[in-house]
Parts: sequence; structure tokens; C-alpha cells
Amino acid sequence: CALGKITKASFKSKHQRAKRPFEELHLDLIGPITPISREGDKYILTVVDSNTRYCSAIPINKKSDVVKILSTIIKYEAKRFGYHPSVLHSDRGGEFINVAMEDYCQRHLIKYQTADPYTPQQNGLAERRNRTIIESLQTILTDSNISRRSLPLDYFHPLGNPVVFINEPKKPGKKIYPKGSRGKLIGYNEELLSYRILAKDGRIVDTKSFQFLEFRPEEHSF
Repeated sequence: CALGKITKASFKSKHQRAKRPFEELHLDLIGPITPISREGDKYILTVVDSNTRYCSAIPINKKSDVVKILSTIIKYEAKRFGYHPSVLHSDRGGEFINVAMEDYCQRHLIKYQTADPYTPQQNGLAERRNRTIIESLQTILTDSNISRRSLPLDYFHPLGNPVVFINEPKKPGKKIYPKGSRGKLIGYNEELLSYRILAKDGRIVDTKSFQFLEFRPEEHSF
């Protein structure tokens, strides 16, 4: 009978690009991710530009942070390049379909489009980026020998390279202390324009004063 033979309609695989950068943004959320990062983040908000295919992946603590983080990104790009989106596209998740998002779009004259329920293909641009991010994270964690809990999800660079970084004295004027310590590269601090290092004693240090060592994964796990 018809009830038993009905199938889902097929979708066009090719997305129609927007004509200008930042004109149309595709949004999606990865998570919850376990274990959570040291900063308490357990989701990743992905924002993909339809025109350039540029993707931002931002770690967030809770779903309700989506609108705040998105507005910060849009404000930053508008100030930097003069671009402002006219269309946002996402699935129908509660983190996207809510009063705060509706109010934001109305105030900034942004049209909001959503995919039909149970049809992730309609938000395929962001979905494909999510798959790439997840696969990349899995590969990085496997190759770097770094604990999943030690990895800050803020940055996605090749990780695990051993380093020696310069120690800072705990008290001004203290001269007798080890000059250098060993650690591993685990990220990058955009605000300080510095590298983020996981020290052997468990500390996380943001520094520009360090040196890479030869990378032998089997010898540098901790």
C-alpha cells in the first residue's frame, strides 16, 4: 500500500552560492561533546559563509550562548570588512529557533530560513563542515597523544609538538628557578597573540617565548 511504499524526496546536492561575502550564513551546532574542555565548553557553533565557504568554529558553554556569540561574530566582521548578513540558515533546533534569535534578526533586518524537520540535507553546507571538524578532531587527538580533556576546543591546529618554554618567576626579583620547562603545544591565544602550552605539571601557559623540539609521538605522551 501507499503507506508502506512512501519514500523521502531527494534533494539537490549543490548549494546555490550567495553573490556576496557574508550575505548568507549557515549555522549548526556540534555537541554536547564529552569530556568537556578545561574551559567548560561542550558545544561548537559552526558558521559557514555561503559565498566564500569560510567556516568559523567557536566553542561555547551552553546552547543559550548561540545568539550572543553569533552577534559578536557579525559585529566583528561588519567592523573589519563592512559586511553584514541578510540571510541566516539553520535547522530547527531550539538553540536557533527562539525569542532571542527572532528579536536579533528583526532588529538587524535579517531573514531567517530553517530546514524542514528531519531533513538535514537542507542545511547541508553546515552539516558537511561539522563532519569535517569532528573527523579532524578525532585524527588530531589520536595522533598527538594528548588527553581529550586537555584539548581546548577553541583552536584547531596540529597539536602535540613538544616544546621548551621560558618559566616566569612566581615572585618579582626571584632569580633562582628553572629557566625552562617542557610542555606540548595545544592551541593559540588570539587575545594575547601567543601560543598555548600544556606543561608537564598540568599547567596551561600562554606564551610567545618557547622553542619547538623534535616530534616523536611515542616518546612525548603525558
